[in-house]
Amino acid sequence: MDARFERVSGPRRLALISLCSAMAIVTGAAESLFPLPFPGMRLGIANVFNLLALILSGPGSSVSVAVLRLFLLFFLSGNMFSLTCGAAGLLLSLPVTIVLYERHNTALSIPAISTASAFAFNIGQVAAAIILTGEPAIASYLPLLLAAAVITGLAVGRLAETLARRLRYLLGRD
Repeated sequence: MDARFERVSGPRRLALISLCSAMAIVTGAAESLFPLPFPGMRLGIANVFNLLALILSGPGSSVSVAVLRLFLLFFLSGNMFSLTCGAAGLLLSLPVTIVLYERHNTALSIPAISTASAFAFNIGQVAAAIILTGEPAIASYLPLLLAAAVITGLAVGRLAETLARRLRYLLGRD
């Protein structure tokens, strides 16, 4: 994907942020209903919408979608531990995603950027869990989470790339 693409702005930007936020919240809520092999692991499908907002509208839109999703899902679940771990993951993953996309998108694919973002998120999440619980043994989950991040990051990135391409076509911009 090429960052030189004319980004969505004005009312279309607001509509994109709203749509991506709504989709991310619904996807994130649905995803939390499915048990996965070990604690802290999620597929991260809702991250497709953060990436989509970044590709189509820029860093501010991506941050808006991510923060809205984080806080609205917290209000739905009321889980402060998840909010804290999720916020720590976002604090690491959003800058990684944005910098890699804005500065290196010609050298790195969207799936590669998504995978790096998933790595950063998991590192932040595990660090927060260790700090909150005072239990360094939680770090033993990190290799499993990072291995899963390769698979999920590539899949999320590929899906975001495909959706962005199709939306650009629908918007008559490609």
